[in-house]
Amino acid sequence: MKRWYLFSGILAALLGLLVIIFPAFWIKLVVVILGLAAIAYGIYSLKITKVISDELNYRRTIFIKSIVSIVAGLMAVLFPLAIGGAAWTAMIWLLIFYLLISAAAGFYAAALLKDSGVERKRYIIENLLLLAAAVVLILISPRSLGNAIIRLIGIVVLVAGLALILFDVFSARGKVEVIIKDERPVAEEETVNHDGDAAVDSSSNDADL
Repeated sequence: MKRWYLFSGILAALLGLLVIIFPAFWIKLVVVILGLAAIAYGIYSLKITKVISDELNYRRTIFIKSIVSIVAGLMAVLFPLAIGGAAWTAMIWLLIFYLLISAAAGFYAAALLKDSGVERKRYIIENLLLLAAAVVLILISPRSLGNAIIRLIGIVVLVAGLALILFDVFSARGKVEVIIKDERPVAEEETVNHDGDAAVDSSSNDADL
């Protein structure tokens, strides 16, 4: 796509504008996305993570963590859609509680792998991200503050989109100017060569006469 910056900028600007106008909707969307992510994370942990070690306490911790993750994710997605209203706020705090508990269980599971020879850096980062997500939810949970933070994010996305559009426009203009400058000498050279050929032809004709 030749105008990638232009199309990306337009999409980002529209998204930022929608976030600014409808902040409450985007808070709900965050809840649904985190709920779906929790379900996927729980399934992933059940299928892959638990086979890393045969240590009983580790496998038990990962199993409990995975089941809690799937249940919390399903509640966060289904309950607000079915009930609405205050259920959204309740699900935000449910996700906060889940993320904090899941991070604590994750750090404990990583500690159990200390003597197993398994690289633990990935799992530590994973649990730090869970804590970061909990902090974000805590910040947006109050209605007024949450709307303000979401609108601020929307403004940032809108400005970034406009910057991409301007960058694409000025880049395209610069390319047009370069092409025009490159073509001018060629045109002049062709004219000179043509006149020279004409002069040669004329002199040869005179010689024949």
